[in-house]
Amino acid sequence: MVLECDVLVVGGGPGGSSAARAAAAAGARTILIERKREIGVPVQCGEGIGAYLLPFLPLKIPREQLVWQLNEISFWAHGSTTTRAGKLWTTYMLNREAFDAWLARGAEQAGAQVSTSTELSGLARNEAGAVTAATVRTPAGEHELRPRVVIAADGVDSTVLKLLGFAIDKKTTCGKVVSYELTGLRLTKPHSFQVFLGEFAPGVYAYILPKSATSANVGAGTIEPQQRVKHCYEAFLELPAVAEQLRTGTVVREKSGWAPIRYFTDSWVDGNVLLVGDAANQNFKPFVEGIIPTIICGELAGKTASDYLRGKGSLERYTARVRSKLGRFFADSDKLIPILYEPGWSSDPKQCLLRLCLFANIISLRQFEHLVQADYTTIQRLVERWNQSKIRQPIANVLERVGWWSLRV
Repeated sequence: MVLECDVLVVGGGPGGSSAARAAAAAGARTILIERKREIGVPVQCGEGIGAYLLPFLPLKIPREQLVWQLNEISFWAHGSTTTRAGKLWTTYMLNREAFDAWLARGAEQAGAQVSTSTELSGLARNEAGAVTAATVRTPAGEHELRPRVVIAADGVDSTVLKLLGFAIDKKTTCGKVVSYELTGLRLTKPHSFQVFLGEFAPGVYAYILPKSATSANVGAGTIEPQQRVKHCYEAFLELPAVAEQLRTGTVVREKSGWAPIRYFTDSWVDGNVLLVGDAANQNFKPFVEGIIPTIICGELAGKTASDYLRGKGSLERYTARVRSKLGRFFADSDKLIPILYEPGWSSDPKQCLLRLCLFANIISLRQFEHLVQADYTTIQRLVERWNQSKIRQPIANVLERVGWWSLRV
């Protein structure tokens, strides 16, 4: 069987559903395929979204989808701590299983055909490099789709990218995260996003993300290929500040996965293929915050595809539209990649404290570069002075700021 369509969306996560909804709403014949039997399952993320990004969304998230509110972010590194609170440091927790299903229903309501248990297995391209046909496997057998535009929203293990010939090495481009949802906890800060920096999470961080007064997503990650991430998680659990909160906990489900840190390709557009979400490394560092950016980029991909099909501009407009909407965020996020992650490979406690200062916006990028030569005591005193300050205005305000990260102040 051969099916013609205007837009083929591969991947039923937030980016794929957002792209399919936008394309279908604009009149494009849209098919979304998802290899899993059920969209949103399994969950492989921390499930938090920054409240400061909600105004950028193309849709309103129903209140019932926001299951818990965290009013602050607390930071820990080798016993030194600091906390940032307020609207711009507020996080909402989602139930990703329900949230992803809600987004997929929105795509269907807009007119997209959503097909689960459908896996992309082949792509045919013409001499110009454009995809002309896609082979998919379903429980009923193989079918051929003939799309005019393909939107790849199929994550860090993107089948689309592999079929296009891109070699993806997750060990050098992604962080590996071991994460579990736990219940029965004795959380000391049930309304705080707790971030922990140390050698137990080389290059990344560990976290406690409460979902209620007694439950949380707990995880630790690493970007160091030689590290066994399960050992990182176990070392994290041994921290006294962590063990005290989690010792009564029971694991409900595992939520481990990969998080993109570096780009897989040089462009988000390849012929008539648009990349969205994790396949495009569309997240904001330092927290690898990707849910809302992915929804926004999916919307822009769907609109760009429908415009292109109606003769209103090229597919290259997709990148320009993303840059226009979120360019400052991505540009300054990209600046943090070598600064935040590469020093994290070091076991030097000073590097963890420096990252704490940058994560919490105590210092600017320029200060970070100067303080690399400082000793541990100097940086520790900097954190202490910040905590004791009544005004608590970040030093970064009077020096060069970290672009979008300054929104958190």
